[in-house]
Amino acid sequence: MKKYTHAWLAFMAIKRLENVKLSATDRKYADSLINWFMDHRDDVTQGAWYPDAVIMDMANSHVLKLTPSVDAKNKFKKLPTTYLNYKYGKASPLRQQSFTVDKDDNLPDRCESIAHSVIDHLKMQEMEDKGSSVSPTDNQVALLLFMLSHYIADAHMPFHCDSRRFSEGINLHGDIEGEWEDAIMDCYPPDTSNERFYYDRFGYPFKNPNSNPSHQFFLDKVDNELSGRKFIMSWGASNGNLWDFMSAICQYSYLLSYRFIPQGYDHTNVTAQNWRRPLGSISVEDFGVASISDAIDSIARAWFRVWRRYKKWEKKQRTKK
Repeated sequence: MKKYTHAWLAFMAIKRLENVKLSATDRKYADSLINWFMDHRDDVTQGAWYPDAVIMDMANSHVLKLTPSVDAKNKFKKLPTTYLNYKYGKASPLRQQSFTVDKDDNLPDRCESIAHSVIDHLKMQEMEDKGSSVSPTDNQVALLLFMLSHYIADAHMPFHCDSRRFSEGINLHGDIEGEWEDAIMDCYPPDTSNERFYYDRFGYPFKNPNSNPSHQFFLDKVDNELSGRKFIMSWGASNGNLWDFMSAICQYSYLLSYRFIPQGYDHTNVTAQNWRRPLGSISVEDFGVASISDAIDSIARAWFRVWRRYKKWEKKQRTKK
C-alpha cells in the first residue's frame, strides 16, 4: 500500500476503537490509547511509511507468499468470522488444498517482534527514573506502533500473499494500490508539504465534501462495512497470538487474490483491459473493500491488544508499589 493509505488506515483504526462497544474496563484502555494516539497524530504519516522509506525490507518482511500445492500439508487457520476475507476465502476452492510458503518471507514474525518491542519500550519507560538516558521516549513508542500498522496493512494487500508476480507485466499490484491512494487523497486531502492530514473538529482527517463521487462511494462502502460489523476481540479460533493471527490474515489474503484473479492467470496474461471484467468471482470494488476494511479492523485489534497488555502490567506494578 502507498504512503497516505497507510496513514489513513491508522487513523481509521483509532476511529474504529472510539466507536465500537467495549466493556467498561476495555473502554478505559481504548480511550487511553486513543488519547495517546491523538498526541502523536502529526507523526503518523512519516512513522507508518518508515518501513518503506528507511528500513526497506519489502522483499521479505512485507510479504508472505503462498503457492497452491497438492503435496504440502499446510492447513488454513481461522479468522474472526466477521472478516470479509474470511467470508470470501471460505468459499474458495483453494481452501480445500494445501499450499507452500516462501521460506524467505517473514511478515507475521515482523509483526510479532514489533508488538513485543512496543510493550518492552513501554515497560522500560515505566520502570526507569524520569530523565534516565536509557528510557525510551513517547516518540520512539509511537514510531513502533505506526510501523506495526504498516506491516499489518501490507498483509491485507492480497498480492503480498500470492506468489504470482503481479508487480510485473502491467503492474496490476501498483495500479490497484494507486487507485486506493487516489481515492483516499481525494476524499481526505493531505498537507503533503508537512506530511500530515488536515483535521476535523474531532481530530481525524478532514473529509473533502467535493471529492469524486466514485471515490466517496468506495470509501463509504468501507465505512458502512465496519459500522455494521461487530468488533471481536479474539485473534480467531485457535490463534493464540499476533503471529497466528497475521499468518491467518496472509492465508486468506492469498485466497482473496485467487478469487479476484483465478488460476490460469498471472502477470503474462492479465491485461489493462481484462482484469476489470472481472476475471474472477469478485469485483475490483469488493476486492478493495475487503482489503481495506479488514486492514482497519486488524490494526485496531492489534494496537488495542498490545496497549491493553501493557496497561494490565502497569496496573500490577503500581499495585505493588
